[in-house]
Amino acid sequence: MKHVVVFAHPRSGSFIRQAAGAYVDELERCGHAVEVRDLYTMRFNPVLLAEELAGEGPLPEDVRLEQALIEAAQGITFLFPIWWASMPAMLKGYVDRVFTYGFAWEMRDDRAEGKLHGRRGVFITSSGAPMDYLRTSGELQAFTVTQDDAIMGLCGIRVAEHLHFDDMGPHATADHIDACIARVRRCVRDHF
Repeated sequence: MKHVVVFAHPRSGSFIRQAAGAYVDELERCGHAVEVRDLYTMRFNPVLLAEELAGEGPLPEDVRLEQALIEAAQGITFLFPIWWASMPAMLKGYVDRVFTYGFAWEMRDDRAEGKLHGRRGVFITSSGAPMDYLRTSGELQAFTVTQDDAIMGLCGIRVAEHLHFDDMGPHATADHIDACIARVRRCVRDHF
């Protein structure tokens, strides 16, 4: 199976980078082909220009490349920290520019129709806030609806799992991080 693994975190020692490394390693151990898209290292341009939004002119080369990778993949995974109940701006720009109308979805009569059916998706997210806070504040529901439903669901991608790691601030112990990484590896084995 072919996978595209997209992750966004600017810090080299972050939990998300560790999780991405473990996820990719486990996919490869299971015999899958993986394309890793480290948006910060790639210096992906997240700015959606008016011409792109209007569909004027040729599709930019960076977007064309990402769409080709996604089109060839059966598994699509996003890994990122939750900031302000959402994804980092870098990743939001990636979604805006790559998961475009006509490529990932379109309108049919009065309803949206996904064009990426047959693919499985995974979200792996982290936050410094504890799960109780995320639930009571509504943030857990907010990022689940916007990511699982409004991005993957709209595009026709079936979300196999949204694995969220809470309470991942600077106080997180090595044992806690190791246990989380073990869950990341198990996610691969459970779904792929």
